[in-house]
Amino acid sequence: MPVDENDKSAGETELISQVQGGKLKVDNLFNVDGWVAVATLAENGARVYISGRRGEVLKKAAELGKPTSGKGEIIPVEADCSTKDGIQKLVKAVSAKEKQLNVLINNHGVSMPKPNINVEQTPEALSKEMFENEEMDRFLQTYQINTASYYFTAWAFLPLLSASKEPWGEPGSILNIASMSGITYTSQKGQFNYNASKAATISLTNQLACEFARRDLGVRVNSINPGYFPSGMTKFTTDSSDASEREYFRKTMGTPLARAGQATDHAQAVLAAVCNRFMTGCNLVVDGGWLLEQSLD
Repeated sequence: MPVDENDKSAGETELISQVQGGKLKVDNLFNVDGWVAVATLAENGARVYISGRRGEVLKKAAELGKPTSGKGEIIPVEADCSTKDGIQKLVKAVSAKEKQLNVLINNHGVSMPKPNINVEQTPEALSKEMFENEEMDRFLQTYQINTASYYFTAWAFLPLLSASKEPWGEPGSILNIASMSGITYTSQKGQFNYNASKAATISLTNQLACEFARRDLGVRVNSINPGYFPSGMTKFTTDSSDASEREYFRKTMGTPLARAGQATDHAQAVLAAVCNRFMTGCNLVVDGGWLLEQSLD
């Protein structure tokens, strides 16, 4: 039935305006065309800066990820973001070409060797293995790369992120790539250093989101917690049609959806986090039900 304009609330009027204006179309909901990013949105029209320690690997990644259409662009910058000098180098390179930054995606990470927690299950044998074969420097290096570098990168890029407010209507946002390993209670067979560092990353995400909001900076901070995805640290396939592969992921890897994550799964989560202007301090889990399975044991 017709609704009298005078009976509409401000919220209803705004909703109708958004629907009629096409703002709720999928293309507009996840529109990052023209954005400047440090990490992974080039296929959708953004200008993306990627960084890493190895120049050749960066060039290869830029070539492989080259957008198939549109005006998106991938720009490699060789910089070691596990050090303050490396972070400053990256900021300087981006600042030389850009006046603002829409999104910073902290995606660098490392998984160090772990001691064998399945040795003889006695206090003496466990103490010997876990103490002697877990190096203090290696443990701390995991935190340096997986957590501390995210902290320093976030603050270093804060002025550029804040500068997005004038041309885009809101400041940029930060997305930290954490892990389901930072949420689970198990060490995943002795992977204490990695799991603890990712738990710290999640905590850092919440703290930065809180402090930025408290100071009315407007810079949102969220994290994504992936499960098993193919990467430089893992060699999984994404063939969900192979029965043996599905059985492997369901039984051995404990993933109810019986497959590894795919690039589209990751990209959809990233776009949701960076495009939703009402999300901050959120930690999205994209793990195929792995954490759910753990809670049922």
